Amino acid sequence: MENTFIFAPHYKELNCMKTYLPFVAFIIIIGITGCKKEPGEVQGVVMQKIYDNDFKYLQRVQPASDADVFLSEAGTLAVVDRAHSSYNGLYSFTDVKDGSYVVFVYSDDTSKVDGSVAVSSAQFEVKAGKIVNVDTLYTFKGIGLEKGNATICGKIWLINYKKNGYEIKDISLAQEVDVYLIYGDHKSYDIRTRTNYDGTFCFSNLIKGNYVVYVYSEAEDAFGNLTGATQKVAHKKYITISDDKQEVFVTDTIKTF
Repeated sequence: MENTFIFAPHYKELNCMKTYLPFVAFIIIIGITGCKKEPGEVQGVVMQKIYDNDFKYLQRVQPASDADVFLSEAGTLAVVDRAHSSYNGLYSFTDVKDGSYVVFVYSDDTSKVDGSVAVSSAQFEVKAGKIVNVDTLYTFKGIGLEKGNATICGKIWLINYKKNGYEIKDISLAQEVDVYLIYGDHKSYDIRTRTNYDGTFCFSNLIKGNYVVYVYSEAEDAFGNLTGATQKVAHKKYITISDDKQEVFVTDTIKTF
């Protein structure tokens, strides 16, 4: 008959094991927790470049607030998350898994071929527990002529000639005279207004850029005498608005019979 040996720990050894086992369990839990991967985070800023509607004259650069920002896989471009930028253009994506990604936003199309185009970041890698700072994204937006704060005002005088075209009858304020405003290289006028009772006029809420203000007057010869020609001539003033709150005042004199 074979002998069977059973290991029976001594009482002191049992007490030792009671102390040791919880410690081992604690180490195992810490080890498991330490092996768990924390997700990554992606953050960045969206800025907006404001232009005129021709996208030729930069008005200002400002944070793009409340912009839709998309996180997509670099390979498939499948969108995996969407965020909204805050008032200062900041956005962030949390709980991002390891992988290759790009961030993109939609912007006005500066070529005017399409209504909007996607502006994308360079590809970047996200790793567990790391924060990725994406390079600043710039979107573009065009605004209308009267979306600024500048003004072009002026005053026009009217010289009335006798029928002979060289004798002055009187000089008065030019009342109810049409005044035209052209922006940039536009072929026709953008805004038309009329002078007040005191010969003054004003174009308000203008954006930055190059302007031409003009009025029509009777044609003159080389000596300043009126010719009586059917076609009138345009008296032009060329003005550049370079500051958003700039105020310009111009004067002119037109002639008539």
